[in-house]
Amino acid sequence: MFQKQFDAYCFDDIPEKRFGVICAGVQSGKTFTGTLWSGKKMLEFPKGTGIIAAPTYKILQQATTKKFFEMFPELRVGYKEQKGEIELPTGGVVYVRSMDNPYGAEGITANWWWLDEGGMSSVNAWTVLRSRVSMTGGKGLITTTPYNMGWLYLDFYKPAKEGKDKSLSFFSWKSIENPYFPKDYYEAERRRLRPEEFARRYEGEFMKMTGLVWDIPDTQIIDEKEIMTKAEARIMGVDWGWENPAAIVVLYLYDKCWYVVDEWKQSHRTTAEIIQVIKNKVVEKKITQIFADPAEPDRIQECRNTGLPMMETNKDVKGGISNIQQLIREKRFYVFNNCKEFIEEASMYHYPEPDEDKESKDLPFPFNNHLCDSVRYAAYSFAPVNINQPQASQPILPYYPELGI
Repeated sequence: MFQKQFDAYCFDDIPEKRFGVICAGVQSGKTFTGTLWSGKKMLEFPKGTGIIAAPTYKILQQATTKKFFEMFPELRVGYKEQKGEIELPTGGVVYVRSMDNPYGAEGITANWWWLDEGGMSSVNAWTVLRSRVSMTGGKGLITTTPYNMGWLYLDFYKPAKEGKDKSLSFFSWKSIENPYFPKDYYEAERRRLRPEEFARRYEGEFMKMTGLVWDIPDTQIIDEKEIMTKAEARIMGVDWGWENPAAIVVLYLYDKCWYVVDEWKQSHRTTAEIIQVIKNKVVEKKITQIFADPAEPDRIQECRNTGLPMMETNKDVKGGISNIQQLIREKRFYVFNNCKEFIEEASMYHYPEPDEDKESKDLPFPFNNHLCDSVRYAAYSFAPVNINQPQASQPILPYYPELGI
């Protein structure tokens, strides 16, 4: 191990440090360090409980547990893949979980946890995992590349660097600091990639993604403030889901500005469950209009049957996107900082790289955009022309001074 790896491996030797992040370049030894740290915790709690997690089942199988069993092959015999458990010969157990459904880790009381590639997981994964060690005083480690400037940046990096949360430790290093990483490849990638992409992938630095659809300035992500009584409109956007999560946002209009004030996002929820959440928020937030994904009219009708104020949703995707873009430019679009999942989505909501072999559709990359869609449905459908959009100019009339026209 090189020195920075060793420092990260030992972060929890300081009693007040509960949670650590290794946010470093690709192939820099992050997963290696996470695996070694897990081994240390298994020795520390031989009869205890641990959790090893990754953002998706694919990453869990192809990277995280693969590295774990390469380093601890003797533990493979105790791996019950269907149950997601590793039974340790010492009497302890390690639960193996995919964070595409973070609530799969609920109910576990753990002594430690390790989340690999945590920057790809939602803020719910962080919330659930840290709560799993609340009763034991246990510790957790996240290893990742900085994919975006979402919850990991806002909830971990900034509080750690600014000294606002003494329980957090943050470590970062470049890919090239791994003595086995090829220098020629590192330099070739530096020449090939945009500077911000290279810094993110190979230098472990937080950078905004290129091609963001909605580049929301930090100054427009604000603390919660009381505008309920002043709001001129209180509306909701809904994106249906099952395997992909259902998503709900609440927006307030005040002084010609939109505020994203509340959110909800979960997978594997039935229509009845989603409708109940909608009804609860309608009462809590005094919602007067709801704009839902028009692709599922049967679900919209179910909502209407319960008396919910369902409105017609504008289907114009490009127009809805452009509407939010202009609101952001005009400083008329704000997000309460409690809406962490929307902030996370927006930080990754981007246009795909241009492909010379394909015709560009000028539409965002269709991944993890459910809250973004909900915002678009609501803000654009409530008033499709709620900004000063350019109007077509009138034809120029002939000018004849002698005739007075």
